[in-house]
Amino acid sequence: MKIFAVVGENQQIVDETGVGAPEGWIQMLSERPADKSALLYTATSKGTWEITQSTLDAVQAPIEDAWREEQMLRVANQLLMLEDEDPGAEEGTDRQWRNYRIELRKWTDSHSDFPDTSKRPTAPV
Repeated sequence: MKIFAVVGENQQIVDETGVGAPEGWIQMLSERPADKSALLYTATSKGTWEITQSTLDAVQAPIEDAWREEQMLRVANQLLMLEDEDPGAEEGTDRQWRNYRIELRKWTDSHSDFPDTSKRPTAPV
């Protein structure tokens, strides 16, 4: 039995008949791991399977996009509450919340630290 895959992709072909694989596919040293992270593994040119940082980033990016949008709504609400002098407003000045909004708008895939959750912009305290 031979296993084939395309470098940088997740799909594999198990060849039990000896027919071979389509052009562009390479022989792998083993089957793709079948653990809970199976869909994250991609084939390497060495014939091995690995979970790359770019794959992890691609999975995390939509989560960070949703977080950013949620935070933008929070900021909008905070700015209105501060303007209305609402006692329920969170701590922080108008300027601090506006600065936070500026940082949130930069938190996209063009930011060098995106989507590292430990580097997220921090809300006023």
